[in-house]
Amino acid sequence: MHSRFHTSLGVAGAVLLAGLLAWALLERPTPIRAAESATPADAARATLANGVDSLLASLAELSPLLDQKTAAAARRSYLRARTAYKRVESLLTLTDPLVSGWLNGPPAEDEDDFPRPPGVTGGFQVIEATLFPDWDAETAQSARPALTRMRNGLAAARMRLPQLPLYDAEVLDAARLEVARVSTLGLAGFDTDGSGAAIGEAADAFEGMRAFNAALPLPDSGVDHALAMAAAYLRSHGHFEQFNRLQFLVGYAAPAARAVAAARSRLPHTGPRRQRAWRVEAATVFDPAAFDPGAFGSFDTPPPSKALVQLGKRLFFDPRLSGPQNRSCSTCHDPARGFTDGRSRSPLLGSGETRRNTPTLWNAAYQPVLFLDQRASSLEAQVDSVLANREEMASSTRLVADRLRDDSAVRAAFSAALPGRPEAGVTPGSIRMALAAYVRSLTAMNSRFDRAVRGDTLAMAARERHGFTLFMGKARCGTCHFLPFFNGTAPPLFASSEGEIIGVPERAVTSGARLDPDSGRGRVDQLPEHLFAFKVPSLRNVALTSPYMHNGAYRTLEQVVDFYDRGGGAGIGAEVPGQTLPARRLNLTLEERRDLIAFMGALTDTVPAPGY
Repeated sequence: MHSRFHTSLGVAGAVLLAGLLAWALLERPTPIRAAESATPADAARATLANGVDSLLASLAELSPLLDQKTAAAARRSYLRARTAYKRVESLLTLTDPLVSGWLNGPPAEDEDDFPRPPGVTGGFQVIEATLFPDWDAETAQSARPALTRMRNGLAAARMRLPQLPLYDAEVLDAARLEVARVSTLGLAGFDTDGSGAAIGEAADAFEGMRAFNAALPLPDSGVDHALAMAAAYLRSHGHFEQFNRLQFLVGYAAPAARAVAAARSRLPHTGPRRQRAWRVEAATVFDPAAFDPGAFGSFDTPPPSKALVQLGKRLFFDPRLSGPQNRSCSTCHDPARGFTDGRSRSPLLGSGETRRNTPTLWNAAYQPVLFLDQRASSLEAQVDSVLANREEMASSTRLVADRLRDDSAVRAAFSAALPGRPEAGVTPGSIRMALAAYVRSLTAMNSRFDRAVRGDTLAMAARERHGFTLFMGKARCGTCHFLPFFNGTAPPLFASSEGEIIGVPERAVTSGARLDPDSGRGRVDQLPEHLFAFKVPSLRNVALTSPYMHNGAYRTLEQVVDFYDRGGGAGIGAEVPGQTLPARRLNLTLEERRDLIAFMGALTDTVPAPGY
């Protein structure tokens, strides 16, 4: 189980939430009957109401069992509640992300009015940690507040259901997101760390989608058949560590996603339009060009163009961007080294080293936050920060603009790249835009893994395919390095980026470790629970970007895998307050380690996607 980062609850949000909970406790839910439904969406709403009622009943059953002296009955009740939740997860998460977040992890990051307070983790995960793998009656009582919050929040959601606006197309939108959620998070056991029930719960999710979609007018659409086939495969191949994720993604999840997308395209679009990084035209998150590289741009990010990208590339290699005019962006982000520098820590502008390793720029466009400490929210903001840093560039966009303005060729390039815009001249804003546009063009999503997951499974060798099974299963890598970017950008909304506290040591040792003193995100926001927390980096092109970790402590992937196999920093003797990585050993065999590293090699791709 991994704890997650959250911001504090605003006063207005707390008051409104308290009112909703009081309403839930005082009022009786309004019955919703499918027979009285005027539209298919009404029938889906009735199905959701019945599912929520079942979940409420399951949670009520679980409550007294936390007082028992043995775990068996409580565990069975917990798993029944999880089944009830998974059957409503798709539509409940779309229609009421706040409550779904309180039930099963952090609320959606774009629900700014209702963030969870720091230190308050997700409901089901709190309960699971008290039940699995060991049972202690006293510890089980610590889950009672979480269970109370879950029941109250869900009751409030049930009260709102009769007035919930719902459209036929949204039921299919919910299915689209749920297939992606299962394919990326569910198969990794992201929210079932202790029980080991991830594969069975994935089947529950598909069966829940079938129930909602049965309400829609989808004659001969193939949706129900595809969902049923996926559920059946999951039921018959339920062993978590041995489950063949690649076979399921290619043979079952992708056909289900395409059937849903095809049916969705035949329905009129009604209801709110939601802007997402995952393009609506893409059936799966693994499709070519499934994502919009500009989704995480700043408010004034211009549409991409070849001229703007080429201008940004020109600036990227220009030493005039630094204060002393003796280094460029490419000094530390060398294309020949996967846009890193091959050093443990970045060199200072004068002499010495910075505190941190240089991260790759490949697929940086697909990160909603930048820098290892997550302090920038766009590539444009990152440009400003890097140029202004006295240790890195000792410059500024204003200084660069003043220098380049006298270069007639540069002036012409800016005018051509930004025609008709106020920033068409050489200005701080246009410099930010050009550099960000170039970095945003460095998207490469056609590795051998990508070709395999799109259907050419033999694009990966047998050892690499087994490595993917390990990555998503026994090795637990996929619970932090989320598909398809293999970083912390959380599916299926891809609107937030996860950070983790893993306890990286000062030096590459296997016992008696000392925690690296870099406090990471905690240094930025001064929150104690974020001390030593860092953004989860992408593993795409990881074979090219040694050394590893925020401080470059490990030279090889073998060392990195050994660190995780031993339980992170806590597992090698370091004192790591709030470590989010489980400290238990993974017990990977030597052969399993080799296969896992072989799979990571299949993520290599340094050919930019076409489009500019």
